[in-house]
Amino acid sequence: MKKILKDKVALMCLIILTIIILLGIFAPIISSYNPLEGSLTQKFKSPSLKHLLGTNYLGRDTFTRLIYGVRTTLFLSVATMIPTILIGLIVGLISGYFRGIIDEILMRFCDVMMSFPSQVMILAIIGALGVGIRNVIIANIVVKWMWYARMIRGNVIRQNDKNYILFSKAIGAKTPYILKKHIIPLIMPELIVLITLDMGWMILSISTLSFLGLGVQPPVPEWGAMLSEAKNVISTRPEQMLIPGLAIVITVAAFNLLGDSFKDNQ
Repeated sequence: MKKILKDKVALMCLIILTIIILLGIFAPIISSYNPLEGSLTQKFKSPSLKHLLGTNYLGRDTFTRLIYGVRTTLFLSVATMIPTILIGLIVGLISGYFRGIIDEILMRFCDVMMSFPSQVMILAIIGALGVGIRNVIIANIVVKWMWYARMIRGNVIRQNDKNYILFSKAIGAKTPYILKKHIIPLIMPELIVLITLDMGWMILSISTLSFLGLGVQPPVPEWGAMLSEAKNVISTRPEQMLIPGLAIVITVAAFNLLGDSFKDNQ
């Protein structure tokens, strides 16, 4: 952690992400406006002290919807990442530690699933299950857990032949103990790097699907949905797309750069 804090890029990314998260947490305190309510008499207001980023085509305060969108976008990304990581971790540990026929079955299944482009698989799953954020989360989990499983499996295989693992097995240490005390702590640094990098991918995936009308549905404030709402007025009010677009770019870039810093400072 000391190395990360000495890295100026990583420190800047941490500060940016902290500010974004705090804006989302304290959104009701920061803004007195309701993100779902508007007034047609207030539509397309220019930025001012009353409306920091102006208003949209329904007179809703853009800044309010932007900071409430942090809750939606990041919460959904985290809600997708947690089960994805857990499934990948369990499958990777079982496959890498026990090997044999279990490993063959699990890895061949992963190979088949990974042979299809991820976005095509996500669209196919949503097409089968129907439009909605719940199905978007399910689709992303189904598509992404194999990547974690393969990465974790490779790390577990590399650790299996280490002397301290062999010694633990020789003295009769139970498998859960070996996994918990030795293998999992050793693979955590690489797992953290992958999680940090994938948070950016997950935000883009959820925002893209919401932009296409397959994820978060209006009037819920979400950055991709805000882009979709603004696309009809892009020629006359380009700032309506610029604001949520910048929010996505800055957040994704911060996660990616932070992940690169974690990787470089391992």
